Amino acid sequence: MELTMYTCFSDLIKRQGAREAVRMARECGFASVEILEIVGPGTAPLFENEGQARELRSLLEENGLRCACYSVGIYLPADDLGPSRDQSAVDILRSCADYACILGSPYLHHTLLPGRVSNEASSVILDRLLPELLARAGQVADYNSLQGLTTLYEPQGYYVNAPDGFPRFYDEMKRRGYAVGVCGDVGNPWYADSDPVAFFARYAGEMRHVHIKDVFLADGREECARISSRPWDLTADGRFVIDAPLGQGVVNIDACMAYLRRANYQGAYALETFYENSEDVALQECLTRDRDFMLERYGK
Repeated sequence: MELTMYTCFSDLIKRQGAREAVRMARECGFASVEILEIVGPGTAPLFENEGQARELRSLLEENGLRCACYSVGIYLPADDLGPSRDQSAVDILRSCADYACILGSPYLHHTLLPGRVSNEASSVILDRLLPELLARAGQVADYNSLQGLTTLYEPQGYYVNAPDGFPRFYDEMKRRGYAVGVCGDVGNPWYADSDPVAFFARYAGEMRHVHIKDVFLADGREECARISSRPWDLTADGRFVIDAPLGQGVVNIDACMAYLRRANYQGAYALETFYENSEDVALQECLTRDRDFMLERYGK
């Protein structure tokens, strides 16, 4: 079982540098890492130049690690992103693809429509935006293919989390012949009031990379307060959802893993490690906790 240090890896690079991030990944027993690049107003790029990406790859290789995936959180229809605010999402994703190649990642994974709840039904919004999403995603996927990358999508963001949303986008990308695959996420569908097990039942054979997380669900604010004082997200059906330590939430990880085994899944498992605050808790303890959870239950 290949376990990947994911959500906190890039954050650690920004706070303490690449060498410290790689050291922690190695000492916590991970075989690989996943880059997470969040693109939007007020965010700074992880890499300022290609030399920094090459340095990170050298550090990874020196420590027996690899880059399993390069992930980008981005609003695909945007045209005013980047430090100069004049870059489109497609422009930035092409740059990220270049970095992914330097790092040796086989995949570029990117979001489509981050965000969860709207006054309009998700199907109405997707009806309006789907033609543009497909066109822009196609431009990115074509560029990625030229670089030898497979483009991955996950059920992320309310509009493509919804049970009818992801198939409308992904199945059409497949029909058009793009080199694409699924990044399976065991928790995201709950943000659209959908059990992730159904998603894995349908798409396990398409999955090339998997995100492992857990979530709490609550029906009211009193229940939320008993579980956590952190800000909760609200689903379209009016329930509350928030991330949780592995094994403590509602995600049926066992069932998702069973579908992956039936599909002979050979990819990595990237841990979306939950930690309250990197300044208040020992991050390494949280990483080790999640690593042990996965190895003890699924490592055989």
